[in-house]
Amino acid sequence: MGRLFWKFFLTFWLALLVAGIGVGTAVWLRHNAWQGTETVKHTIDVRHAASFVAVADNAIRHGGVAGLRNFLEAMRDAPFPPVYAVDDQDRELLQRSVVPEVLQQARTLFLQAAYPEAIRRVSTEDGHRYLLFVPLPEHGFADRPPRMPGEEADAGFAPPPPEGHFSRPPRPPRVPPSPLLPILAGTFASLIFSAALAWYFAKPIRSLRNAFTALAQGDLDTRVGSSMGKRRDELSDLGQNFDHMAGQIHSLVHAQQRLLHDVSHELRSPLARIQAAIGLAQQQPEKIMAMMERIERESQRISDLVGELLVLSRLEAGVSGSESHDFDIGGLLDDIVENARFEAEQYGVVIRYDGIEETVVKGRSELLHRAIENVLRNALQHCKKGGEVAVIVRFDTGKRRLQVAVYDQGPGVAESDLAAIFEPFFRSGDRGKADSIGLGLAIAYRAIEAHAGRIQASNRPQGGLRIEINIPFTE
Repeated sequence: MGRLFWKFFLTFWLALLVAGIGVGTAVWLRHNAWQGTETVKHTIDVRHAASFVAVADNAIRHGGVAGLRNFLEAMRDAPFPPVYAVDDQDRELLQRSVVPEVLQQARTLFLQAAYPEAIRRVSTEDGHRYLLFVPLPEHGFADRPPRMPGEEADAGFAPPPPEGHFSRPPRPPRVPPSPLLPILAGTFASLIFSAALAWYFAKPIRSLRNAFTALAQGDLDTRVGSSMGKRRDELSDLGQNFDHMAGQIHSLVHAQQRLLHDVSHELRSPLARIQAAIGLAQQQPEKIMAMMERIERESQRISDLVGELLVLSRLEAGVSGSESHDFDIGGLLDDIVENARFEAEQYGVVIRYDGIEETVVKGRSELLHRAIENVLRNALQHCKKGGEVAVIVRFDTGKRRLQVAVYDQGPGVAESDLAAIFEPFFRSGDRGKADSIGLGLAIAYRAIEAHAGRIQASNRPQGGLRIEINIPFTE
């Protein structure tokens, strides 16, 4: 999975998480508030209410009357059943009113030992005795004990509510907090994250769209790399691919424009000479034969130029005009060198060549013939008079690879022009070679490239140019 996927995933997950936390918080707060209202009703199970009597018993045994009074005071404000402590003179320890019928019923139940855990009698060191009890119906007390005249309902033994069994009046229910605030917070957070996500992905896409529009309108210098910032994801990779594509289109269009300009220039010169020859023939009829020869040479030059352009265009389009077949690469090289020796004599150049034995390979022999011949002719044209052109050939039978190196003793090429000599119509140094069209090395480069090979040029330390060709052959 790509980086863009994880950005989508984490952002959406974070937005949903925040929204879920908001909704969950609202539900929790509401549930907690509801639990709070139910705590007064169900905090203490009435079956275990007698334990408070046991605690009061321990309080008076270990802390005396003061300890028991402190315990009862603490129980007064707590949502628990009330524990009463009444001495033999019917006085309650905290001066709370106790209905006589209830007190009488508590003493009767104590004497009967009906509920020893819930009704106890304890003695203090000063000789006082206290009856401890919790007046609950489960402990044998009446549900609605009679009230004393003028006694208020909350005097200690008010009827318990239906849900609970406590004598104190229920507290007012807590109002649950409104869930609107956490829901709004979650919604707002999800909107922020979603807006940030939309902006994060829409901005580079918008830049790409504008760049495509500008490129379609002819602005080949359009680039989007700077607008991508420091992001590292598929969108930044797409921006880099766009910049590479725009650069390639710019190079191709510029190369086509340069090629058109060079072709126009190359055609203009022979056409101008033909027109001049025709004019001279009309003005001087006695020179008509010489002018006809001139016109023929210039016409042949135009024909050669058009033929080379057609070959170059087919190679650039990937159409070589020939299929692969088996042929003897050693014999092909012998024919190329033998034909070149005739041209070498015109330049006063010697060709040094040691051939290879018969080796059958599979490829397009016409393309290879033209490529190697063009390289050799280029070396002959630029080699100094009386110089030497060396053709060194090696064939690696294990790797099925042909290596051809052509050395001349010419002026060489400027280091900055070594890569440009394989461009159409490029001429470096001596521009007085009228026989050169300027397409030979360009055709050789593309022909070698069509065979998945490599051709490169370099200057020799002792002077001259060295062109090396490497061509792999399949079985």
